[in-house]
Amino acid sequence: MTIEALADVVRLHPELALFAAIVFGHFIGKIEIRKVSLGTVVGTLIAGMILGLLFEPEIPDLLKWAFFDLFLFAVGYSAGPQFFASLKREALPQMALAVVVSCTGLAAAIAMVALFRFDPGLSAGLVSGSMTQSAALGSALSAIAAMDVDEATRALLTAHAPLADATTYIFGEVGLILFVTVVAPRLLKIDLRQVAREAEAELQARTDEDDAALWDQAPLSLRTYRLENAELDQRTVHEFERRYAAGRLTVTGIRRGDQLLRDVGADARLALGDIVLVASRRAGVVGAALEVGTEVDDQELLSEPMVRASIVLTRREMAGKTLGELARGAARGLFLDSLHRGESTLPRAMGTRVQRGDVFKLTGSRAAIATAARNLGFIEHDQGRTDLVYLAGGVVVGILFGLLQVHLTGVPLGLGTSGGVLVVGLVAGWLYSRYPVVGHIPEPALRLLSDVGLIVFIAAIGLAAGPHAVQAIHEGGIALFAKLLGAGVVVTLAGPIAGLLLGHYVLKLPPIALLPGIAGAQTTVATLNALKERGGSDAYAIGFTVPFAVSNVLITLWGPVIVACAVALSR
Repeated sequence: MTIEALADVVRLHPELALFAAIVFGHFIGKIEIRKVSLGTVVGTLIAGMILGLLFEPEIPDLLKWAFFDLFLFAVGYSAGPQFFASLKREALPQMALAVVVSCTGLAAAIAMVALFRFDPGLSAGLVSGSMTQSAALGSALSAIAAMDVDEATRALLTAHAPLADATTYIFGEVGLILFVTVVAPRLLKIDLRQVAREAEAELQARTDEDDAALWDQAPLSLRTYRLENAELDQRTVHEFERRYAAGRLTVTGIRRGDQLLRDVGADARLALGDIVLVASRRAGVVGAALEVGTEVDDQELLSEPMVRASIVLTRREMAGKTLGELARGAARGLFLDSLHRGESTLPRAMGTRVQRGDVFKLTGSRAAIATAARNLGFIEHDQGRTDLVYLAGGVVVGILFGLLQVHLTGVPLGLGTSGGVLVVGLVAGWLYSRYPVVGHIPEPALRLLSDVGLIVFIAAIGLAAGPHAVQAIHEGGIALFAKLLGAGVVVTLAGPIAGLLLGHYVLKLPPIALLPGIAGAQTTVATLNALKERGGSDAYAIGFTVPFAVSNVLITLWGPVIVACAVALSR
């Protein structure tokens, strides 16, 4: 098949180009130069521009913006609980860090636009690429689409934006990783691994060494033993469990003669000859076996179901407590598999403080799980079902809300439809975490909406920009790319430098919170992953979530702001 024939097929079926851009973009994004890769988003953008230049497919705007709105709603829904949690007094330092970093980045971008006279399209790409926030590219393009200019100018500006984004994105990500993991630690004179060890030691510190009911983290083992130790005769279950607290052992069932006791309470008494079902980590079971008695194979007891559940923390009185404090009142018979806050996994340490909206992944008996749900919040039921009415209704309300605008220098300025969807998504996610009656969207569905929504939007942008990219490159030449690269370096580093100074000297944030806070304020998950890898600890995730949620909103709103500023500065 000739290129001309293939082009005819693609024009008849433009979805071929769309999905081909995603496929080729994945492989382009995997290309590494000195362990640095472009990533799937930039790879898809480049692949889309190349395919758009070759085949010029017509991708409907409806498809592009529909997928982008789904992406924004998913991002807002996920970040909602943490965004509103940042408004609390104890989170204000982290919120201030995010505001300063994102606002300094915007100020630096405006300065670069004034210096180099970038048009609105290049300005939009400068912000989205340098601050690694693809949502800002979409919100800026939405503002450009509403500008009162002729179609040729609008098409050129629309092509300039992804070109500038792709040019500045690489340093936007790599430069921030180097700053946060190499430069900043040297300036602060700290060792990332030592900081992590100290933070973990503080988190693991127990306020009550006599407490026997602590969340377990090890693999679960179920065994049955005949009670033969006379010292344990007529002891309560609570006393028995206290005796083997180091092994984190829990009694979940007892056979006494022909009687089978399920959901055993802490005040139940044991008797010689009882067959006891214990749940524990393996080391705890082995230790207890030496004293309790002979292990027996009681299949009926061993069939006691141990269930897994995701429990969302919603009770106000539990928010702000540490895992150790929660464990003393609610952890008997429970095994903590993982703890999540937004997209971050938190360390399972006794000193980790929880917030409303955190998700506990627990294993335990049905009774223990039910008790935990009453104490903490609610169990996420129907985890595989998405409330499509809530999702679609949220997008509709967001679009209508975003239509409220004011005009500045001839440019519609406001949230825009994209910003409106993001804000409504924030509120929707927050409302569900407080009132989980309707509006459930499972985490895998959110991730799919976010990933597919963004990548389809980026592919469509690249395909539309491809035919005009050559004109932009021809007009600007090497000088344009040099200006964009230089401006991108300034915009990428301005915010983190300001954040480092503010966080260290004014807010007095410890490095374990400051460094991931800077990464979150630039909305760069790759930097957090690099921090955790170099520091050898998940403790760095704690300081990431609040700045990430706040900056996700702010930097998205910078899209139409930078477009308005570029128009004003061009006059």
